[in-house]
Amino acid sequence: MKRCILFLTFLCFSLLLALPSASMAQDSEQKTIVDPLTVSGTVGTQITSSWNNADLHYNSPFSAIAYANTTFNVYGISIPMSVNFINVSAEQFTFPKPTFTINFRPTWKRFTLHVGTSCMNFSNYTYNGISFDGVGLEYRGKKFRFGGFYGNFDHATTFRTKLDDRDAIQFLSDSLLGLNNVAYTTFPQFKRKAYAAHIAVGSIRNYVDLSLLHAADDLNSLPSQWYMLDANTMNVLDTIMRDSTMKGKENLALGLKGHFSFGKWVMFEANMGASLFTPDITQEEVVLEGAEGAAMANNILGGLRKSGLYNVRYGSEVRFAGDALLNLNFNPVSATFTYRFVQPNYTSLGANGFNQNAQTFGSNLSASLFDNTAFLNLNGYLQRDNLDKKQLYTNRVGSYSVSWNNTFAGNFALAIMYNGVTQKQLDGVLEVPEEIRINQITHSLDLSPSYTLSLDNDHTFSVDFNLLQNKNRNKQMVGTSFDVSTTSFGLGYEVYLSSSRIGLDANYDYSLSRSPGNDYNSHCLSGGITNIFIKKENLTLTGNTRLTMAYNVQKTETELTDTERQVLNHLARRIGAEVGTEMTNDLSLAARLGASLNYKDCHNASIYFSISNYSDNIIIGQHVAVNTDIRLMMEYSYSFASRLIKSKKHK
Repeated sequence: MKRCILFLTFLCFSLLLALPSASMAQDSEQKTIVDPLTVSGTVGTQITSSWNNADLHYNSPFSAIAYANTTFNVYGISIPMSVNFINVSAEQFTFPKPTFTINFRPTWKRFTLHVGTSCMNFSNYTYNGISFDGVGLEYRGKKFRFGGFYGNFDHATTFRTKLDDRDAIQFLSDSLLGLNNVAYTTFPQFKRKAYAAHIAVGSIRNYVDLSLLHAADDLNSLPSQWYMLDANTMNVLDTIMRDSTMKGKENLALGLKGHFSFGKWVMFEANMGASLFTPDITQEEVVLEGAEGAAMANNILGGLRKSGLYNVRYGSEVRFAGDALLNLNFNPVSATFTYRFVQPNYTSLGANGFNQNAQTFGSNLSASLFDNTAFLNLNGYLQRDNLDKKQLYTNRVGSYSVSWNNTFAGNFALAIMYNGVTQKQLDGVLEVPEEIRINQITHSLDLSPSYTLSLDNDHTFSVDFNLLQNKNRNKQMVGTSFDVSTTSFGLGYEVYLSSSRIGLDANYDYSLSRSPGNDYNSHCLSGGITNIFIKKENLTLTGNTRLTMAYNVQKTETELTDTERQVLNHLARRIGAEVGTEMTNDLSLAARLGASLNYKDCHNASIYFSISNYSDNIIIGQHVAVNTDIRLMMEYSYSFASRLIKSKKHK
């Protein structure tokens, strides 16, 4: 409760600061009487069904989505409203009931109110766009901006620990007979309460932004069956079966961001984050005894606890992260330099995951040449981990790329791209034995010319050539037979026949992968037809179809050593494959049919059906998995813009 009061106090204080500038802007504007009520928006639904005999655990057999995005405008106050209904039948994660979300975002001048399921974006290291269920408020002024919310992060879900290994036909027949009640061991998650806020002072070009996030799991949000019972009285104890559940977490994160521009040529931006994270909030609170300054530290910890802002416990960790960016723009050339570091175990419950325990240096150079007919782009990044010097080994990864795009006479285009990645393992706490040291480099070169021939219709011809090489530079390392080089070649053609409203395209791709132990050849042929059956002023009906055929050949050229075979067998067992020496030939087929309809630019409907039968060829062995995948999707949406009450505008 204290946290909610503090958060609302912050919003009220920010609102008082913003109101004078808002009223001045209102007085300076010319008063206009507008229509009392207008409404516009889109409503729609989507239904998807799929069957796959290879992997039922991650594909949803059935999903239904219904949504409505409308905007009401009442005497100049804009009120966007969003309603979403999602019913997903997935095999690994399930919701206890279909998910229903609703969101109101009334907007008046520079104010926006968030009610329901919504999201904002404050800082990369505190809160960066994770959806919440609650209330929030934003103000966007020219010199002052603020925002904040209070609510819950994501709904509680259940995790299924027993996977369903039935094939697609068995799953479908069981569904028809009502035999899909598979027993699962479930582990619920706590509901996570959170509040966040930020204040920014300055213009868009030069400003300072301070942000805060607090998030904590609610231990009382679990079902009653997850609480322990007294063996004598069978009464619920105030203790949770914590060994059977995920641990409750708490997090307090602070962020500071600065953005500064110097003329039109130089821009500098810095972003810092500090996080206090507790991985298990059932641990005891920290109390210092006997150490120098213990009394002062206990007073600080007690102040945090009494304010309701945070409880520091045994196991709590303080971590830091940050980045900086410098951009130099001297038209037509611009350069950007970046630096980022994230300490190990840096955690913000309101931000997405980070590449932990690493620092990265980056640079980019781009140029527009020859009257914007040619573009050059160069990128380079160097990353090194083990910032805390506690890892067994250190990894250093460098990546670089060069791309060139050029257009000649409007008909001929040429794109060239080169990518390179190097990875080397260095010493950490231990010295890396040379026999297992990772030291490899990967090169990739892509050449893509295309030509458009304009006759009665536009004919486009394209060619694509790609060379990929992975090289192990440690000659003492076991497994040099994993060096792979791949060459691929593709041809493409497409044309649109305006007289018959038919579009045709055809593509052929060939690739050859070679390693000391295996050869892998692939031929792929695909083609598609798009036909606009009806094209009138208020009605358009389009149909399309696409067929794909792939033929793969794999064979083992040389006998593997005992050591290499042991490594291959270990990897093969992890993915359920077997290692052999025989040649395999595999044919994969896929077909897709679809149709779409547009009526009066407001009704849109589509239906798509696809079926594929493909073989997964595992390069390290000769195991072939034949998979059948069937999907059906239907979608409809209606967009409208109508005024419910009409009145004339008067100045």
